[in-house]
Amino acid sequence: MSDPQKAGSEVYATMQSLIASHFPLLAGIDDQILIVFKDKATKSGEVVIAGKTSKASPLLGVVSDTAYTFVITLASDHWQTLTEDQREALLFHHLAACSVVENEEDGSLACSVRVPDVSFFREEVEKYGFWRTSGAVPEADIIQELFGDKPDPEAQKAAKEEAKKAKAAARKGARKAP
Repeated sequence: MSDPQKAGSEVYATMQSLIASHFPLLAGIDDQILIVFKDKATKSGEVVIAGKTSKASPLLGVVSDTAYTFVITLASDHWQTLTEDQREALLFHHLAACSVVENEEDGSLACSVRVPDVSFFREEVEKYGFWRTSGAVPEADIIQELFGDKPDPEAQKAAKEEAKKAKAAARKGARKAP
């Protein structure tokens, strides 16, 4: 595994453009947003995690010339597969997670990382609809559009069994090592 690499100027140019057009409160701290690439995307089950937004550690200010507020970490392998529009959308998503609220009294800024506005599981929407918001039960084609193909339970079961076997083999091999 290689070390994370700071994003290039083209990524920062896209970030600047998005901030200018959509995120006025980030304009004051745009130089405090660090964008880095790591080699590989992680997965949660079968879902690719293309990036992550986090508050920057104060330690970054100790080892660099900038006291960063946010760090956006993107997966290089996934980034390479995206179109320019998809790359912009991914950056937009992560910038939207960067919350800046100005204190009206003293002008100070409170920064935090937001979670997305919508978070549903396919099965939840199929059974209860959009119960957290409108309560509407979407048509099957909307569910298909939102979530893609319904997972095959037999394929998921087989994948879990293969993962168990691989872990057991790895443990067994680790025990035999001198």
